[in-house]
Amino acid sequence: MSSASEISKIQRANKIIGRAWELEKALAAVRSGRHLMIEGPVGVGKTILAVAVAKHLGRPVFRVDGDERYTEQKLSGWFDPPVVLEKGYVPDAFSPGPLTGAMREGGVLFMNEMNRMPEGVQNVLLPAMDEGVIEVPKIGTVRAKPGFVVIGTQNPREFVATTAISEALSDRFELLLLDYQSEVEELQIVSQNLPQVSPEVVSRSTWIVRRTRDHPNIRRGASIRAAMSIAQLASGFSKDPYEGIKKAAHMALPMRIELREESRKTPAEVIDEIVNECFQLPPPIAGRPLEDETKKEQERRRREADERSNRMDVSDLVQMLELSGDMDMPRSDDIGWAIAQNYTQIRIQLKDQALIDLVKRIAVRATIHKVLQLLGPVTMPTYISRGDMNLGEDAEIDVESTLENVIERNHISPSDIVVERREPRQLAVAMMLDASLSMTGDKLAMATAAIAVLAFRLKTVDYLLITFNDRPSVLKHITQSKSLDDLISDLLDARAGGYTNIEGALVKGKEELSLARTRNRVGILITDGNFTVGSDPVDAARSFKRLYVVMTESHDCQPGVCEDMARGGNGHMYPVAAFDEIPRVLYKVLRMVSQGTPSRH
Repeated sequence: MSSASEISKIQRANKIIGRAWELEKALAAVRSGRHLMIEGPVGVGKTILAVAVAKHLGRPVFRVDGDERYTEQKLSGWFDPPVVLEKGYVPDAFSPGPLTGAMREGGVLFMNEMNRMPEGVQNVLLPAMDEGVIEVPKIGTVRAKPGFVVIGTQNPREFVATTAISEALSDRFELLLLDYQSEVEELQIVSQNLPQVSPEVVSRSTWIVRRTRDHPNIRRGASIRAAMSIAQLASGFSKDPYEGIKKAAHMALPMRIELREESRKTPAEVIDEIVNECFQLPPPIAGRPLEDETKKEQERRRREADERSNRMDVSDLVQMLELSGDMDMPRSDDIGWAIAQNYTQIRIQLKDQALIDLVKRIAVRATIHKVLQLLGPVTMPTYISRGDMNLGEDAEIDVESTLENVIERNHISPSDIVVERREPRQLAVAMMLDASLSMTGDKLAMATAAIAVLAFRLKTVDYLLITFNDRPSVLKHITQSKSLDDLISDLLDARAGGYTNIEGALVKGKEELSLARTRNRVGILITDGNFTVGSDPVDAARSFKRLYVVMTESHDCQPGVCEDMARGGNGHMYPVAAFDEIPRVLYKVLRMVSQGTPSRH
């Protein structure tokens, strides 16, 4: 069978529209025994494609859905307690997990949304993918039969709820990227799934969803699932296409789109705008997509605006802001970040307070978005704790320990059952930022956003924030709750200047850190090391159990001082040439600190 006819057969059998070259690549990878990672946004058919290829090759599929509570035991297998009590640890007492089952049957382990899995679960796969073997306690070696492969799917890095698979694991995969399909193919998908819906409703619903992906107010648009929802709901609201589609869009889209931070409009206003724009176009001819010259012209203008943003200086930005008035500004990420970087100078030149407030909102949200881009997915190490079961608790039973407790007893009580809990590592961080002349508001905001976003994303990090020049100023106490927007707003307004007293900042940081609820504490100092007042900060650094120094490189930075402070604080010094390096450095430090033994609260 030729490649084209084979792919056509898969498409027909699984009702797949298009995706011919993606199917060809997936088929080649799985057939040759290579593990495959399929990456793409929500709703592009990653799961359908993976399962279709496995079914076509006649291999059993063992599916696992990504969940941060998933355990290594669930993946590899567990012992059945009643059988163990009767026969002991014999092979018949072992219930194979999806990994073991796929290996024994030469099947496909399909891990949906793999980057939602805990890192420990991901790493169980390494020996199976490398050598085709895993070791199961009390069972021995399980060897994979020919045909065993792992197919994973993951959302792109910018999706908030995801974590990063380890470098060791990602090195074992071949990558297949899926994006949204063409308008013609998406029309066919909606029509195929909803044959009873009129061609006009199908076409307009599809156009509206595709418009969400390039609308200037929307950061992330909707998938083809939203088009099917709109088309299906519309007929239930009204026989008039406009009224039906408008009401359906207001149900289908709000949960599926994400507005840009600088947008002045609500989701409802944006949806109304898109629907109205759609119905300014003539009704579609059956089976053909809507033609939209207006949309093409808007795309051209937007590209030109993005190109101009790369050449803008402060005066250009001020002029653009003043001319915009109540009109929509260009929604380019580059423009938002340019405003954030030049916020201090822009604020001085603007006269209108309402415009200043808008610029600050844009700068705050652009800074947060920039940090999220620089960080990518983040996750902290967890550890397994064991203890008595609490009734109603969602925890995994430690079968082996429990069996040792009950094996010769006539009566079993809840206290005999031992459970495993996956615990996050709590961490308290004292963040100390040099606010002397070399640090303008936008640089402080970038550094602050990094630790604040990390704390928000990781959930288990408490932090305090101190800025300092000749004296320290506590902007956030360790026990204080402060919104990310308010914190970055304060930093943007902070004026750099004055002398530099690093010793005073370290003393204050240690004092504030002593109030933390966990003993797992660390100090992070961001400075160029050039102190001009106060005593030598190395002595103050020694009071920290762990202190890490991020040295901002400049013509008058002091690497020796920074190295000595880090060494005195049992930490490490990290030089950074640009402030966009800071988020990843901070994340590296937090992960490294969290690898240690968990401390008691």
